Parts: sequence; structure tokens; C-alpha cells
Amino acid sequence: MRSIQVLRHGHVNQFARNYDHVLNFYRTVFDADVFLEFEEPDFGGKNAVYVAGAACFELFAPTNPDMAIGASIARFGERWHSLEWTVPNLDEAIDIVTERGIRITDRSPGNYIFVHPRDCHGLCLELTTHFFNNDPRDAVDFDSVKGVNSNPLALTGGPIITMVSSDAQESIAWVADFTGRTPDSTHQGTRANAHAINFGDHVIEYVTPNQSESDKELHTQITTHGASMFSVTLPVRDLEHAQRELERHNLVVALVPSAPVPLLALDLKQTDGARLQFMQA
Repeated sequence: MRSIQVLRHGHVNQFARNYDHVLNFYRTVFDADVFLEFEEPDFGGKNAVYVAGAACFELFAPTNPDMAIGASIARFGERWHSLEWTVPNLDEAIDIVTERGIRITDRSPGNYIFVHPRDCHGLCLELTTHFFNNDPRDAVDFDSVKGVNSNPLALTGGPIITMVSSDAQESIAWVADFTGRTPDSTHQGTRANAHAINFGDHVIEYVTPNQSESDKELHTQITTHGASMFSVTLPVRDLEHAQRELERHNLVVALVPSAPVPLLALDLKQTDGARLQFMQA
């Protein structure tokens, strides 16, 4: 069966209520480059795309609480929603997901499709061929390790997207088959039982919660939402430096007790429901 070709992570998508609060957070803490803002009247939403270090994010915030974006947040809460992959040919990608029996939940002809997370081990995917105007990652002098702007936290490299599922090994095997990639046996996971694929500019890892109290949040996630996106972890050159920078902005920083390596997490109330973590590169 054919696999799709992933050129890069387009961006990680966040659903949040407060547009201004999220953008101010990324601009203030990361010196993020917000290079695109627009509205989607058909979905009742306002969007922004921005780069923090070498990671790219898109914010979806409601302008009308009764339309699609607002209704999704009302049902599922503020959260990481999906991952966009840039692919070379959208029609070919549509053929491949159709051949594999993966449902398409939304499409804009010639622009993008979203696929059903239940068909992809909880991974909600947006597929597109677009490279956006003014994306700093397309500049000839873009540093794929350091990223853009002043990078005050000394981020180094792309994000680790952590998925939670009942069988992490089976889930990553599915991703490997779907993308034609090989699991990374050397991956230093955010959890001891992580299984991962390194795409170069980002990593996808799956974890399965154990029975310990330290994995309570993972248990809650999978019980409440099923297999789904749990967190985004950004690698930093010096974890102590990153912690000082975060605390300088009056952010609540906590050590994740069940992590096999030192791993810091921010309070969900300060990140608008999207779990954001930091680990030593």
C-alpha cells in the first residue's frame, strides 16, 4: 500500500478562546514571528501562523461561539488540535488516504484536507501543499536548529509531538507504514515507553500510560479523549536557562515526575489549555 511523502511539519494547530492572549504569550516569551493573520467566516474563526524557534504553530480562535471553532472548543476544550504536514501533491495524498480507508473530515479543493483522528491512531492530520508567503523558514539563511529572531529560551530544533494511545508501539508502526519512515530506536522520549519517528524538523512519539500515579494526566487524557495529541515539547540548549527565562515572565514551571529525563511543563491555564513542555536537547 502506498505511503504519503512528508516534506515538513507545516504547523501544530491550537484551538483557544483568547486570540490576543495566545499571540501575546508567544511574542513575549519566544519572540515569535507572527507572519500571517486571517479570518475564516465560514468557520467563525480568526487564525494566526507564527514561528517560535524552529517550530511553527497556527492558532484557531472563535469569532462566533456558535460556529465550528467555538463549538469544537465548547465540546472538547482548549487544546492542541492537529498537525499539518506539507506534502508534494494533494490529489495524490487524497488518493492514498482514500485507499487506506481513512476518512476525510474537511477539505478545501486545492488547499488542504483534514483526516479523521480515529482512523490515524488519534493523530488529527491536516495535509496541504502550501508554503506560505513570508514564512521565515523559507528564507535562505534560516537556521533549522536555532530558528528565528532572538530565541530567548535558546530553543534548538523542532518540536516533539507526543500522542497518547493504548498501544504506543502499534501506533508508531502505523505512522511508519503510512509515511514510509522507520521508527527511531535512539529517541530520548518524554516518557520511558515512548516510540517515535524523527522527521528531521519534528518528532512524533506515542506513549502509553502505565499504572503509576505519575502518569495520571496521561490516563485522564486517554480516558477523556481516547488516543489523541497530549503535548508539544520544545528542545532547549540549557534547561536551567530556559527555566529562568520562563519564570522571568511569571510562568509556573513544574518538573514532570514520570519523565526519564529532566522535563519542564507549563501550567495549562497559562498556555490556554495546550500542554507545552521543554527538555534538554
